[in-house]
Formats: sequence, structure tokens, C-alpha cells
Amino acid sequence: MMIKTAFTAAATAAGLLLGGPMASTAQAGAMAPHEKTTVAPNGMSVTVGHQDNAFRPVAPLNGMPTSREVYLDNTSYGRVAGGTGTIRTGYFVACAVDLDVSFTIEGSAGIDIGASVGVGVGSLGVTPTASADISPTIGGSIGFDLSIAPGKIKDISLAEKQIPAGGTGYVVSSDYRLTVEGCGGPLTVQAYTIIEATSPEADAASWVIGDPINL
Repeated sequence: MMIKTAFTAAATAAGLLLGGPMASTAQAGAMAPHEKTTVAPNGMSVTVGHQDNAFRPVAPLNGMPTSREVYLDNTSYGRVAGGTGTIRTGYFVACAVDLDVSFTIEGSAGIDIGASVGVGVGSLGVTPTASADISPTIGGSIGFDLSIAPGKIKDISLAEKQIPAGGTGYVVSSDYRLTVEGCGGPLTVQAYTIIEATSPEADAASWVIGDPINL
């Protein structure tokens, strides 16, 4: 499974904006938001979440049934009360079957010629002898090799953002283009957001994951 991604980046006052406006003929599929809050023993509160998660699948440019293309939206955020932190966001991408197809043609043609001329001695005298062997050899093979391997889960890291003290950090991605090639079954995509927070007394980590997108 080969994965290609494309995006453009621009900074915003609220956080980091990835991607840019791009027209899409496919109707958007909206996904549910998720949020989680964790409180450390020292009282540090850590909140991580995401919203505006959506997808727009399009026909692959190469027209191959084993390829997928989709535009993705997601807004990740995190805040820490009583400490500082960082959020990381990206997508888990999994294909049911990875395909590796190769087509080969092998051929060979040749003629092996062996000849000998000599003299033999018999009871009636000396007689010449001659022999010639011609053995043509022709061989050829055409092969179509298809190897199927279990699909793997890929971690596509998108961005990382420091959370400002006393505020909320955002990573906003819009029209993030994801292209997957060599996928022989359903493709699943899930957005994720991870927060890592720290204070003099405690460290904490938490995360949320989006609903699966099946293509």
C-alpha cells in the first residue's frame, strides 16, 4: 500500500491551518466530534478533542480500482489548566489487503550445432566417417505474479502545536488530500489527536480518535 498526501500550510492566529480551499464535486460526509478530559492527582486538567471532521471521496486520477482518493477536514484542539502541553494530530490509514502485482515475459531461442568429421579403420580398409547433430532449442514463459499480504496500519502524522499558557491550541486541516495506491480491499481512515501535558508535579497524556471512514 502506497500513501501520498498533499497539503499547503498557512499560519493563523488561532493555531495552524493546513490545506486550502479546493472545490470538490463529492458531497461531504460529516463525522461526530469527540472530547475527553483527564485530571491528574495534583489537579492539573487536560482536555483533548476534535470537531468538524468530514470527508469527501473522489474518483482516483489513475482510474485504478485499487486506488483511493479522499479530501479530509478536521479541527483538533487541546487545553491544559495548571500546566503546559502539546497536541499532535494525524490519521490512521489501514487497507484490508496490500497488493503487489508484477508482469514478466521471458523467452530464449537458439540452435546448438555439433559436427564431426573423421577417419575410421575397419577390416576392409580405411573409410571416412561423418556425422552432424543439429538440436534446436526454443523456450519461453509468460508469468503473472500476484502477491497478497495482510494490510497494515499506517500512521500519517499531520502537525504538532504547542498549547499557549492559559489558552487552547488548535490544528485546523481543510481539504487534506489523501491518496492510497495498491489497496485490494476496503480502506479505513481515522483522525486522531494526542495531547501531552506537564507540570512540576505531574505529566499526563490523553487522546481521542475519530469514527472510522470506510472507502
